[in-house]
Amino acid sequence: MLSSASLTSLTTLLLPAKVVSCYFPWYQQSPVDVPYNLYTHLNYFVFTTTSSPASISQAGISDSVITDFVTRAHAAGITTSYVVGGWTGSQCVFRAARRTEGRTHLAFQGLTISSQHIDIDWEYPGQQGEGNNVVSPNDSANFLLFLQTLRSVAGVNASLSISINVAGMVGADGNTLTDLSSFAAVLDYVTTMSYDITGTWSSFTGSKLPLSAACARPSNPLSIATGISYLQSAGFAANHILVGMPAYSYSYYVQGPLTQQTCPDGTKSSLYQYATVGSTCGTYIGNGPQFLYRDIYNSGYFTSQSGYRRVLDQSSQTWILWNPTTLSFIPCARQFFQRRLAGTNMFVTSGDTSDGRLVRAIRQGFKIDPTTSVPTLRKREIVREHLERRRRFVIPTI
Repeated sequence: MLSSASLTSLTTLLLPAKVVSCYFPWYQQSPVDVPYNLYTHLNYFVFTTTSSPASISQAGISDSVITDFVTRAHAAGITTSYVVGGWTGSQCVFRAARRTEGRTHLAFQGLTISSQHIDIDWEYPGQQGEGNNVVSPNDSANFLLFLQTLRSVAGVNASLSISINVAGMVGADGNTLTDLSSFAAVLDYVTTMSYDITGTWSSFTGSKLPLSAACARPSNPLSIATGISYLQSAGFAANHILVGMPAYSYSYYVQGPLTQQTCPDGTKSSLYQYATVGSTCGTYIGNGPQFLYRDIYNSGYFTSQSGYRRVLDQSSQTWILWNPTTLSFIPCARQFFQRRLAGTNMFVTSGDTSDGRLVRAIRQGFKIDPTTSVPTLRKREIVREHLERRRRFVIPTI
């Protein structure tokens, strides 16, 4: 008979260590201020595409900043990726991906910045993002060809990942693709961008990171749960899915008292307030500024003296003060643990407090001992991933 201690050790060996990842924004934070020991992986954000497939821009950042970040991360025992694209850096991906020569040039350019870990954040194939992107109906098909080229050039030892809109990737006909198995065949991880689901551009208030969309408007039925379900049904295994989580929040001006609704699942929600003409209750009347979590915390909004009252929205698991408190991260991470997902990918490191309150909440949800260094837990898992990669990937012939 195994003792409880033996069972715990056996469970630790059988369950893969979770990926606790985050994006490092050079424009908001110095490499010296990142709590590296709390993460398993960090993404340097961001390199941008240019009008030439043979060139990737460092966005004006010196080599010394990038080298300092990578050196500190590796010294802490964690891996790093270089991110190509982003909201402002995806304008020219189509130009590079539409032809064989361009795809090859871009793949080799990616390898010049990193031969081990590359993350492609194209926002978005087949859809407009920032507003001035070059868009084609064939974007998603060409994106797949590019990723196959990148895998062929990089080989089985490289770790390749992408981010996908929480609503899914669209095909040539404008409809959401239901089969992404060919993408999954050449990728290590995919991040569902399950943030910014509702924001100051919407005609109503709501959670930017709802765990559930049970009470959401029919026109915006997106949530963490729908993003995960989409990727799994489209061909990605759970242990290759990362959930994107934001370290920032939006604020709104609402005329109180808040209007409460009963959701289809029986929970109550005051999260969704609408701009209703003639109403004097819960009317959405305007937008406030965007906040990083660290600024909300450091400004004392969570204290009883602040004058704010916190109410948990049962349906979406969002705390109303219009803020992403750490308490909402714990049940999210716990669900990811139960569903055996690969882990999380937070945006961005600079949004967290200096002592990492958000990432510590994620660790708590994953049941990671707070006194244990995450990189230590990941060492065995990295070896396991390497062996699986060699077994799983069949290098495509381009």
